[in-house]
Amino acid sequence: MAEHDLAGRAPSWSTAPTSLLLAELARRQEDGERPACGSAQGGEYNTAIHVAALILILVLSIAGCGFPLISQRASKRKGTHHLVFYSQHFGTGVLIATAFVHLLPTAFNSLTHPCLPWFFNRGYKPLAGVIAMTSALVVVGLEMFLRTRGVVHSHSHAETWEPETTAIPEPGQDRQYEESSVGLIDAGPPWTNEQSPKENGNNTLDYWRDDDSDLDLDELDPATGANGRVGSRKHTQGLSPEEVQKRFMIQCMLLEAGILLHSIFIGMAVSVATGTPFVVFLIAISFHQTFEGMALGSRIASIKFPKGSLKPWLMVLAYGLTAPIGQAIGLAIHTLYDPKSQAGLLMVGVMNAISSGLLLFAGLVQLLAEDFLSDGSYGILQGKKRVQAFTAVILGATLMALVGAWA
Repeated sequence: MAEHDLAGRAPSWSTAPTSLLLAELARRQEDGERPACGSAQGGEYNTAIHVAALILILVLSIAGCGFPLISQRASKRKGTHHLVFYSQHFGTGVLIATAFVHLLPTAFNSLTHPCLPWFFNRGYKPLAGVIAMTSALVVVGLEMFLRTRGVVHSHSHAETWEPETTAIPEPGQDRQYEESSVGLIDAGPPWTNEQSPKENGNNTLDYWRDDDSDLDLDELDPATGANGRVGSRKHTQGLSPEEVQKRFMIQCMLLEAGILLHSIFIGMAVSVATGTPFVVFLIAISFHQTFEGMALGSRIASIKFPKGSLKPWLMVLAYGLTAPIGQAIGLAIHTLYDPKSQAGLLMVGVMNAISSGLLLFAGLVQLLAEDFLSDGSYGILQGKKRVQAFTAVILGATLMALVGAWA
C-alpha cells in the first residue's frame, strides 16, 4: 500500500509546469547564495600601527584644512596668494568628486548588500539615491526658511546708487542685483558692459589689489567685492554685512556637516582594517583627508571673521579631529564593530547617502555654479584667470576620482 502511494506521488514532479519548476529553482538558488553579514577578517591586529595611523591622519587633516588660513594670514607673497586661490578651486573639484565617486557609490553598495533584508537589496534598490536627494532638498528648504526668518533675507526697498567706483546701473539693473542668488559669488557683475575694468582707472587698480588678506580669496568673496571698493555696494544693498556673513557661515557649516558625517566612519573603517588592505586604505585615506581638508579650509578662509576670532580655527579643528575620533572608536571596539555587519552596512550607507546629498548641493550649486556660471562670476573671473580656476577644479576632481579606486 505504501509502495502504491509513493508510485502515485512520484509522477507529480514530471507533470508540474516547467515555469513552476524554474521559479522554484531560482528561489532556492537565491536563498542559497545569500551570504552571511560580516567580514570575518582573520588578520592579526597590530595596535601600535593603528595608533600611528591615527596620529598621521590627525596631522594631515589639520594641516590640510589649516593651510589656506595660515597662508592667507601669515604671508603676503604673491605666490602664496595664488596658491590659496588655486587650492580653493581645486577643493571644489575634490568635494564634487568626493560626493560622486566616494560617497554615493559606497552608499549604494552598502544599502544593497546581499546580506541585508529583502527590502534593501531587492525591494527598493534606489534607497541611497532617495536619501541623498532628500538631504539636498532639506538643505534647500532650510535656506528658504532662514531667508524668510530674516537670517539671509533680501530687502525690497528702493536702492540708491552713487557713482563712486562702480558704473551707474542701467534701468532695471538694480532689480537684478536685489534678486541675486545665494552663493559664494553674487549674481551680478561688478561692472556694466559699458564700463570695463580698464576704464575704471585707479579704482580698478584698487579692485585687483588686496591690502587685507590676499587678492585671490577676495575675488571669490562677494561680501566685500575686493577690499569693499567694487561690487560691495551692489551686493549689500539688500543685505547688511552681518547678514552676508551669516549667509556664508551657514553655507560653510552645511559644507562641513556633509564632510564630518562620513569622516567618522572613514576613521572607524581604517581602524578595523588589517593586513594589506589596511596599508592600501591608509594611503588612500591620507590623500583623501588632505585634499578634502584643503577644500574646506579654503572656503573657511574666504569668510571675513573678526580679527583674533577663534571660530575659523575651531572649524579647522573640528574637521581635523573627526576622522581620528572615528579611528579611536575603531581601536576601542575593533573586536565588536564590523563594517560588513548589518548594523555597520546600514549606518555607513545612510550616513554616506546623507553626506553625498549635502556635498552635491554644496559643490554643484553653492560653489561650482556660483563661481563659474553666475553673472557676477564673469566680472570677477575673466580670461586666463577663469581658465586657470576651472583647470584647478578639473584637477581636483580627477585626483580625488583616482583616490576613489582604493578608498
